[in-house]
Amino acid sequence: MAHLTSRSLMLGALLLITFFSTASEQSARWLSNTFRIDPSVSSVTLFIERELESSPVVLIRPDGSKYYHQDHPDNISWASSTNRDVITLWQPEPGPWQATGKVNKNRGISLVSEFSLVTTPLANRLYQQEILKINAELQHNNTRLDANYYLKDLSLQAQLINLKDDYEAQFAPAPLVIGKFMDDGLALDAYPNDGEMTAEVVLDTLPGEYLYQVTISNEVLARTQEQTVLIYPMPLKVNFSTPNALSKWQINTQADHELVADSLVVTGELTTPSQQRIPISGTGKIINLPDALESGNYYWKGQAFVTNTEGREIQLNLAKQVIRVSPPVSITDDVVVKERPMNMLPIIIGAVSTLLLLAAIVWLIRKRKKSKAQPQTK
Repeated sequence: MAHLTSRSLMLGALLLITFFSTASEQSARWLSNTFRIDPSVSSVTLFIERELESSPVVLIRPDGSKYYHQDHPDNISWASSTNRDVITLWQPEPGPWQATGKVNKNRGISLVSEFSLVTTPLANRLYQQEILKINAELQHNNTRLDANYYLKDLSLQAQLINLKDDYEAQFAPAPLVIGKFMDDGLALDAYPNDGEMTAEVVLDTLPGEYLYQVTISNEVLARTQEQTVLIYPMPLKVNFSTPNALSKWQINTQADHELVADSLVVTGELTTPSQQRIPISGTGKIINLPDALESGNYYWKGQAFVTNTEGREIQLNLAKQVIRVSPPVSITDDVVVKERPMNMLPIIIGAVSTLLLLAAIVWLIRKRKKSKAQPQTK
């Protein structure tokens, strides 16, 4: 059993930390701090971040036996500080291993081995609804792995972890999975089982600071890359004008100051109320649309391509919209409505009644005068 002195432990930790700073870091975030070691790995170094002033972790092998900081075989080098364990395993047993203890929830366990996941780093400034193309591949000694290296059913998953959420709460939020893809030669993936994957994801989330995590894995091997990113609000607004009397209308765009407005290109599809699909494309602030000859609901979906002031090309997913177009108001019909004759029957009945009443009054007056004019007989 290995019993290292305090000085040798600290020297080993410093050497391993130096190696860690130059090597490609592969982070593992597994349920219950479990990680898998590949069958062909001859050595691997674990960097386990713990809570401050906590005890070293206990390492559990795939067969259930345990390794401790002060009790482990000679093929293990173990250096420990107040908040970190640095463990190197030579010829480790393949399969699922587990580290138990007060492992830091934000940092977790990192592995450095001869297999590495290489991904294209993201820009520091990202946007809501931005469309990203992820390129990822597994490498062994700077050579991309192919189907001969345990790559059957290889999948790539991209997710965002909100750094403001409390993942120690009883009902901790789940990471937002923004894409999951297979190395099967479909969609953007060029060739099946070649270890190189290209995936497309949309940042459909609220603005904020996130941990961007890409994991490539199968039943045997898994590697993860992480990067802290900032997602800013959607930098482009798209509105539809109301059709005029000649059925003319347009798309009005408004780009934020960090975008080069003259570089804007909008493409999409407009579906008419009769389900006719019309391709739309245009540049700049105003994009003319086909005449709105039908009344009813128009459906829009599209994308925008624009350059920001730093020279980065950005692709944005535009929100789907439903635009209600009302039927045009006819001036002739409006005049006809105003000149429509009123219902005269009540007026006629009232006039006739008045005339009859007046005639009766005149008749009575004349009768009285006539009776007074006749001489009276004695």
